[in-house]
Amino acid sequence: MTLPTTVDRATLAQAVAAGVLAVPGVARLSGGRGIEAATLYPGGKVVGVVADEQAVRVHLVAGRLPLGPLIQEVRAAVTIVLVAFGAARVVDLIVEDLELDQLPSGVPETMATIAAHPAVPPPAGRRQPV
Repeated sequence: MTLPTTVDRATLAQAVAAGVLAVPGVARLSGGRGIEAATLYPGGKVVGVVADEQAVRVHLVAGRLPLGPLIQEVRAAVTIVLVAFGAARVVDLIVEDLELDQLPSGVPETMATIAAHPAVPPPAGRRQPV
């Protein structure tokens, strides 16, 4: 199979969205806060994924804790899509919210989980494309 030399942003955004939504613990994609986070194309848009020639930004709502492992799984899913498309991009992940009804019951247990497993910090130094 021959991959195109340039990747259609809409197709890439749709594939990234599908990959992210397949990760257990991702409740849904989010349109972000303020200006809508979406990839626009003639006839539609992919809400929650902003894809351009340099980066892919994913806005999501988490449905499980801890966030660190969830973020790693989402980043891996996005990387798989980018590699399949031959599209080197910087990947930014934004957790916009938590779906409280999908989290484990018991506030003390949930708070202990958050404290024990903080979110994975972004890599130090300059961001590198995947």
